Amino acid sequence: MSELRVRRVMTGTDPTGSPVISDDGRPPNTVVHGPFAVSEVLWSDGPTLRFDDDPDRSTPGFPLEPPPGGVSVRVIRMPGAAPTTRPDDTWLRVENDEEELPGMHRTDTLDLMVVLEGSVVLGLDDGQRTLRAGECVVQRGTRHRWRPADEHGWTYLVAMLRPAPGLPAAPLPSPLIRPPRKGDRPVRRVVTGTPTLDGPARVGVTGARTSLTDLWQTGGPLCRPDQGGDRCDEWDLDPVGGGVAFRLAELSSAVPPNERAWHATATVDVDVVLSGRVRLELRGSSTELGPGDVVVQRGTEHRWVAVGDEPARVAAVMLTAQCPS
Repeated sequence: MSELRVRRVMTGTDPTGSPVISDDGRPPNTVVHGPFAVSEVLWSDGPTLRFDDDPDRSTPGFPLEPPPGGVSVRVIRMPGAAPTTRPDDTWLRVENDEEELPGMHRTDTLDLMVVLEGSVVLGLDDGQRTLRAGECVVQRGTRHRWRPADEHGWTYLVAMLRPAPGLPAAPLPSPLIRPPRKGDRPVRRVVTGTPTLDGPARVGVTGARTSLTDLWQTGGPLCRPDQGGDRCDEWDLDPVGGGVAFRLAELSSAVPPNERAWHATATVDVDVVLSGRVRLELRGSSTELGPGDVVVQRGTEHRWVAVGDEPARVAAVMLTAQCPS
């Protein structure tokens, strides 16, 4: 597996209020230890996220969970296991786990995860599921564990959202896997719970240049890890109820971009390129990105343009934010 070198591009505004690329490089909170690597691309102490917040944590170490109301987004690389190793000996161990079920644990978080490279086995109380590059997990505070699927290891991006105490429950329904419509490209989504749901997510919007698939909506500020589901009403670009949206976008270069592609949302978006190449354009500047590159898009007007002949696929976690006062 290739070395983990995460490139993070951040957008912001200059003193005149014009949108700019404010940072482009390796996140400072990166730890590499042999085949293990963690690169933290966003940390929020919560519960209120603002466009001008510093995305980098100043405290030492790598806490597993963000504080109540907070969010962490990390790219993590895990090693594989030798082919001769018994699978039950390859579960990733965590502190205070059970000897009978090594690695089994639970966090007080809603985890939105997408596999970037390789494959991994997710162990749950109702069995095991193998996930491959481009497939997604919505982990809703349930007991779970991980082990490598083979000797090659895997890389993934995960956003961990911890509930803010005292918030009312959001009105979205229980999770529901919707069958894809004719012409949709299915996206595999595993949603943990009782029972675990494993199937395609529906495509919300399909156009000449872009298709957008909703993977999860919290429906409002997060008050519990199992919150959220699929929306039943009309699709909208901003997250439902000022919450969090987990999405997949596929962009085609067959149709040239136009003025309607420019947009801004009241969100801080963490976008990771899964495949293909894409250009992030701001008014007056742009940069090209490839697989594994991450963008922290902080409320600026922008548009995405696929580069080359193959479609570009981008996963996005959209976090409702507030403008600076």
